[in-house]
Amino acid sequence: MRFVLLRSRLLLLAAAGMIPLTLVTGFVLWLLAQQYRTQTARSGVETARALSTAVDGALESSISALVSLASVSPDDSSDLTHYQELLQKVLAAQPAWTAIKLADPTGHLLLRTGSSIGAPLASMPRDPESFGLAVRTGRPVVGNLVSRPEGGLYVPVRVPVLRGTTVRYVLTAELVPDSLVSLLGRQRLPEDWVVSIFDAHDLRVARSRLHERYLGTAPSPSLAELMKRRGDEGYGPIHALEGDEMYGAYSRSSTTHWSVAIGIPRSLTEDTALRSRMSFGAGLMLSIAFAAAAAILVGRSVAVPMRQLREAADALGARRRPLWPRTQIREIHDVASALAAAANEQERYAAERQALLRSEQESRALAERASRAKDEFLAMLGHELRNPLSAVANASHLLDSPLTGGDAAARARSIIRRQVAHLSRLVDDLLDVTRAMMGKIVLRRRPIDLADATAHAVTICRSTEPGKSRRIVGRLESAWIDADPTRVEQIATNLLNNAVKYTPPGGAIEVSVQSAGPDAILRVVDDGIGMPPDLVARVFEPFVQGDRELDRPQGGLGLGLTLIQRLTALHGGTASARSDGPNRGSEFIVTFPSIRRPTELARPAAPEPSIVRDVLVVDDDADARDSLRLLLELRGHRVRIAADAASALIEIRAATPDVVFIDIGLPMVDGYELVRRIRAETEVGRRPMLIALTGYGLPQDRQKSAEAGFDVHLVKPAEPTEIDRLLAHRLSLVSAPDGA
Repeated sequence: MRFVLLRSRLLLLAAAGMIPLTLVTGFVLWLLAQQYRTQTARSGVETARALSTAVDGALESSISALVSLASVSPDDSSDLTHYQELLQKVLAAQPAWTAIKLADPTGHLLLRTGSSIGAPLASMPRDPESFGLAVRTGRPVVGNLVSRPEGGLYVPVRVPVLRGTTVRYVLTAELVPDSLVSLLGRQRLPEDWVVSIFDAHDLRVARSRLHERYLGTAPSPSLAELMKRRGDEGYGPIHALEGDEMYGAYSRSSTTHWSVAIGIPRSLTEDTALRSRMSFGAGLMLSIAFAAAAAILVGRSVAVPMRQLREAADALGARRRPLWPRTQIREIHDVASALAAAANEQERYAAERQALLRSEQESRALAERASRAKDEFLAMLGHELRNPLSAVANASHLLDSPLTGGDAAARARSIIRRQVAHLSRLVDDLLDVTRAMMGKIVLRRRPIDLADATAHAVTICRSTEPGKSRRIVGRLESAWIDADPTRVEQIATNLLNNAVKYTPPGGAIEVSVQSAGPDAILRVVDDGIGMPPDLVARVFEPFVQGDRELDRPQGGLGLGLTLIQRLTALHGGTASARSDGPNRGSEFIVTFPSIRRPTELARPAAPEPSIVRDVLVVDDDADARDSLRLLLELRGHRVRIAADAASALIEIRAATPDVVFIDIGLPMVDGYELVRRIRAETEVGRRPMLIALTGYGLPQDRQKSAEAGFDVHLVKPAEPTEIDRLLAHRLSLVSAPDGA
């Protein structure tokens, strides 16, 4: 079988197509129409120029007549009677004039045709601009359209009367605008053309259509825009005042600055273009008929196998055996072969798409849930930070008041201590969760009794205000584990705080510790608000909390349970939760690998008695620097302060202190470099204890401060008891615990 390309069959259709002919012919018709429009517009400009010349001629005729009158004007204003008679005779011979006036250079009117000598006349001209121009230049001036006091419009034509080089009088003829309408009528322009004459201020002096109605009006907006944009001559599409679409052309006189504008109906050019398009359309339709006949012949050789190919595709979609078309067109044959190959891949692709769709839906659900958790966390964080900050601010204002008594001041200080401790716990929770999720928490393990650590947490919880209103029952059996005491107590405290938050006042909380085979189990059970099943499944995720009211009476950031799970996992244990549903209480269980009770327990060393120390505080924050100085001075120590590294070195060179507290983020020279310089300048035996007091508390920050030469790393805000311990143990170089 001999195959042919589908392209060879389509070439026959393309040969019969009319696209090239249509494009070329349409382009030629467009060029002809554009050329005809341009010729019409240029013809309009030439006609406007000729009319402008005719208008200038008519005005020059009036100026010439006035110049003749000026040559016989009297030398003295006292001899005006005979001159007025002469003006009256000339006026009778000038049908385009309505009056002739004579005025002195100040504008005072001396005589006017139709008025008797000595009769009161106007003292100022109606068009002071043209009058002043005639006086200043000594040349004839054509004024602009003005109105008479008694009614009606006229155009003043002014000629100065000279005596030598001095203007003695100014002759003015009042030109009737109707005379210019007659001028337009004599041009024998087509009746559907609209011609207007405008003065130098673009006010209409005459119009070939509806002259009386539009006398004294401005050009139409489109004509005004054209005249403003194109200079002294131009053309373009406009709208007549009656709303007709036209091609406008205008010409402005360089002598009088008057303009003549012509509106040519667009139908003159559009009718020609329409006839051309109709002829073109008739030819195009005939060509299409021939093309359709050719398409029918060629289409038959394509349509039949294409229909068979469609039926084969339908059978393939319905999982029936397809019948492939028999055709000489190679492209159709190739499509049939491709369909057969695609059928084998269809099922595999469908399965993959379903798997990808499920994965995408799951990922989207996780992303949306994470986004909601993030938004809720930011809202909670703002709430939890602003509440203690507001309390601290109010307490500080209370302390500033001279009316605050001893009891009120004590309560204010107590508020500040509580709220600062609360803020510290929030920051510690955030940092601890971050370090736990990144695996950067270092445990300081030793054998401890889980019951003792839990008992201490119970005691602390009972002493708090919320804990006093709940009944906390402890059933604590000895269970030894190898763990970090601080972290275990943190786990127990967070569990108790969580139970207190979600248990109404008067409710009961049961805390138990017991050994069960290889595990030591800490269990906290409450009869509070409980949890629905979906919350139980997510309760250990970051920022997840139960439904709360807008006032958030429970507080917290939703990090406590996440931190419990992470810390427990670091100890090799597990954390789980269960609840029978809303309002049916909750149970949290934490397990640790248990160990045997040690035979000997290390006793904590007794603290040394506190002694007076010479202390230097280096911090660029004035409030932090002064508050630490006051705290140390209240404890009896001698304290000096410095705001930067240079001042600190001066103080140390003057007298070496026992202890130096240094903020790492100092200006110019940071705390790391300051420590290096102190160590380089002081002898080993006389070197002070160097303590970093900073807001940077990550493990890498502690390592960096140790490498720089710090003896101790404290994180702001430092507990006063920890500061007292360091000052009491001058030679005990022990890093402060996390969150100190």
